[in-house]
Amino acid sequence: MIRMCVKVADTPVVINVLERAQDIEEFVRWVRRHRAALGCDVETTGLDWWSESFRLRLVQFGTEDTSYVVPVELGTELLAAAVGAIRHAEKLIFHHGTYDALALDATTDLTVEEIWPKVLDTKIVAHLVDSRGEADGGVGHSLAALTKHHVDSGVAARVKGSMTEIAKSLKATKAEVWKKVPWDHGGFLAYAGLDPVLAFRLGRRLIAKLPSTVYRKTEIGPGIPPMNLVEFEHKVAEVCALMSRAGIRLDRDYTLRLEARLALEESRWTQRAQELGCGNPWSTEQCADAFEARGVHRFDRTPTGNRKIDKRFLDARREAGDELAETIHQAKAARKKRATWLRSFLESVDSSGRVHPSINSIQARTARQSIQGIPAQTLPAGDWEIRACFVANEGEIILSTDYVNMELRFLAAYANDRRMLNAFRDGEDLHQITADAAGVSRKIGKMTNFLIVFGGGPGALAEQAGISKAEAERIMEIFMETYPGVARFMKEMTSVARRAGYVTTPSGRRLYVEKRFAFRGTNYFVQSGSRDVTCRALIRLHHARLTPHLLLPIHDEVLFSVPAEHADTAARMADELMRETVRGLEIPTDPDRGGTSWGSLYMKGVDTLTRHDDYYREHPDQALADDRRRHPETYAVAA
Repeated sequence: MIRMCVKVADTPVVINVLERAQDIEEFVRWVRRHRAALGCDVETTGLDWWSESFRLRLVQFGTEDTSYVVPVELGTELLAAAVGAIRHAEKLIFHHGTYDALALDATTDLTVEEIWPKVLDTKIVAHLVDSRGEADGGVGHSLAALTKHHVDSGVAARVKGSMTEIAKSLKATKAEVWKKVPWDHGGFLAYAGLDPVLAFRLGRRLIAKLPSTVYRKTEIGPGIPPMNLVEFEHKVAEVCALMSRAGIRLDRDYTLRLEARLALEESRWTQRAQELGCGNPWSTEQCADAFEARGVHRFDRTPTGNRKIDKRFLDARREAGDELAETIHQAKAARKKRATWLRSFLESVDSSGRVHPSINSIQARTARQSIQGIPAQTLPAGDWEIRACFVANEGEIILSTDYVNMELRFLAAYANDRRMLNAFRDGEDLHQITADAAGVSRKIGKMTNFLIVFGGGPGALAEQAGISKAEAERIMEIFMETYPGVARFMKEMTSVARRAGYVTTPSGRRLYVEKRFAFRGTNYFVQSGSRDVTCRALIRLHHARLTPHLLLPIHDEVLFSVPAEHADTAARMADELMRETVRGLEIPTDPDRGGTSWGSLYMKGVDTLTRHDDYYREHPDQALADDRRRHPETYAVAA
């Protein structure tokens, strides 16, 4: 047994490292004494838990002042001891437990389903204490940031930064060090041994800081016990972990063909840019020089005075018919799709042809989820080519179910705005109502509605709509006159945020708002409350045993893979389980069955569907029916 002693917050912590089978007995006795709650962590060869080369190296357990490090790579007896400790413990305190659970699932006979009911995740609890990241003025949610604030600033900087020094000493990159560092390296063992102690200490400190509102019970659905916010977030994280574990099939042949085509497009557009005087479309200075040579002299400037060639500039020039702007845009778009997205998909696909997205179940200030690995939330609206890389399970088709005007309905319900409520209940077009009231196009009416929900002001509307700020101010004033209940609610939320420094959502989540930005209180309330609607739906879908068919949650949409012969039944089930009534106003869903690929949901025209999707190629009648349902205006014109 290797024994080390370090100080955390001026108190000694003993780190015990098992070396051989004879050390297991002491470890087992300690686990039995502390089984009620143990900090836990794992060290692995990297983050790619789905890879065939991925290995579990250490499993660590800790209490307030003691930890045991089990080098499971040394043999099956030590591995069995670590697995047995996890099974014996009643509560396991992890930081970012989703990763640890997936790593253990991938390398042992433990499963996410077995581990997760025991988990207290300090990353989740920290978010419920204060959802702000470090950049927003909060503590942040990383183990280092939380340790620095709540436990010991010195140990956070010294020990948590030690792996960088170890990487330098081994002449390894930060990604490689986890594979290369010897298991008995003193710095590595100190780093590893402290993690479960820090998680254990953070668990106790953070639980004590939770606002009382998080213990408010919320109804989830029939047959599901009401949950407080801590229970709720852990259940959402479990469902997201199961989706990550399953992953999504990648059509590798299609992806390789698309990558090759985009490489040719990038080359062609780059050559054309050079012919137009821009030697390097990725050099801002060379682009700006080329535009000036063509008579363009008005540029926005960066804080350092450099000319800006951003999306806004290029879009404006493209609308004016500028060939150079179009060329630069196309070259950049082709490279981004090829290098940023497609190459990432191909490099992260597992041996069975699946990509495993990292679904961060509680992420933004409002708790909205984020997804890494598959850019589901950031792909251009309407772009089907990238989405077509991902396909349904073998013999199945894609089903998407998203909410209809969720945020606006949520706002209408809590603002109790009569005009907005009646519009939704009577099936009126809310965007057209706003447009008619202000005497503008429906497009600008829609922009106004959503900017109100998402906290945008007249400046944002002016920029998006291409109108003057004065006109934008007029439109927003008319919005407030048209929906006086919303105006009163926004004023009330702003007042609460300014007075208390936070707003509290219906589920009991406290969202801090800087007083100078108190006007954002409504936006935080609506976005977070709407996010919780989607997450309650995920739990209901899980409870209905539909988790094997879940692929991704994408803001207010859930993506499924379902047997083609049961697609209509699955759509009805998803609709029934996901729709929710909020304060008497229903938030309905819009199910949409597609073909083999995710991209098929975004294709338009029977010819496109049957040419680019395997399922529709074999079922042209279904292609016609689905296209007619998605784009009735096209068929109405034809008729």
